[in-house]
Amino acid sequence: MSEIYKQELLKKTQIVLTDMMRQFDKLCRDNDIDYFVSYGTAIGAVRHQGFIPWDDDIDLGMMRSDYEKLKKVFETQDTGNLFLSSPDMDDEWHEKFFPKLNYRGTVYVSENWHDNFEKDGEVDGRPINFDIFLYDYCDENFMQIAKKSMSYKRNYMYTKFKAKLIKGKGIGAFVSSLVKRIMYDIHSSDPDYPKKQFWKYLKLIEHPESDYIVCYDTWTESDVKGSYIRYDESFPTVPVMFEGFEVKIQKNYDKTLRETYGDYMQLPPVDQRVAHRPYNVSFGDYKFDE
Repeated sequence: MSEIYKQELLKKTQIVLTDMMRQFDKLCRDNDIDYFVSYGTAIGAVRHQGFIPWDDDIDLGMMRSDYEKLKKVFETQDTGNLFLSSPDMDDEWHEKFFPKLNYRGTVYVSENWHDNFEKDGEVDGRPINFDIFLYDYCDENFMQIAKKSMSYKRNYMYTKFKAKLIKGKGIGAFVSSLVKRIMYDIHSSDPDYPKKQFWKYLKLIEHPESDYIVCYDTWTESDVKGSYIRYDESFPTVPVMFEGFEVKIQKNYDKTLRETYGDYMQLPPVDQRVAHRPYNVSFGDYKFDE
C-alpha cells in the first residue's frame, strides 16, 4: 500500500468519523445526554484541536445511565446512517464489552483483526465505528473487580470469534492462538455463551451511586486504573474544540490523561506515530465534498 494511498484512506476515514461525531454530539445535546471525548481523542482535542494527525478512530466516555438513555434515542428516533452495537445486541461483528457507534454501509477491518480471526471482512465486515467506554460507580476496591472482569472480557471475545492459528511468529503466539481456538470450539454449541459472559460482567461491576467512577470496559488493567476519578472531577463536562466544532471533555481531563499517558502534550517519537493498519476499507455511498 503506497504512502499516498494510506494518507488518502486516513483522511477519508477522519472525514467520516468527524461527520459521525457531529451527529452524535447533536443527538446527545438534543436529548440531554452527557458524554466526553477520551483517550487519544481527548489528547487530539487538547493538543491539536482535532484528530491526532495520524489517528484514525474516536474514543468517547459516558456514564452507563446516559448510555441507557442513548439506546432509547436510537430505538425511537431517526438516526440516519448511525446505529449502535453492543454485547447485549445481536450484531455479529461486535467484539468488546463497550458499545460502538457505527456508520451503516461502510467497512473497516483492521489488519490486526484479519491476522487473528477467521472472519476477515472480505465480503462483509464491521463498519467504520467509534468506541463508547461506559463508566460505573465504584469504591477503593475497584482494581479487585477489574482483575476479575478480565476473564469475562476474554471469554466473550474468544468464544464469539474463531481465532486463526498463528504460525511463524514463535511458540508463544501459536499456543495463545491455539488456546483461543479451543475456547471457541468448546463453546460454539451455545451461541448465547458470549452474551452470558456479559451478563455476569454487569453483575460483577454493579455498584450503588458513590463519589468515584471508573471504566471497567477497557481491555487492560492499567487503562481501568487510569480511568478512576471522582465524579465531580469528571462532571460537569467542559467544552473543547474538535475539527472546527465544540465537543465535551472531562472537567479535570488533565488528571485522567496524565495518569494514563504522562506528558501527553509532548509529541511521541516519529516511529511511534502510527494508526491502526487497515486491511479492508470501504466508504460505501458516503458523499465526500469535492
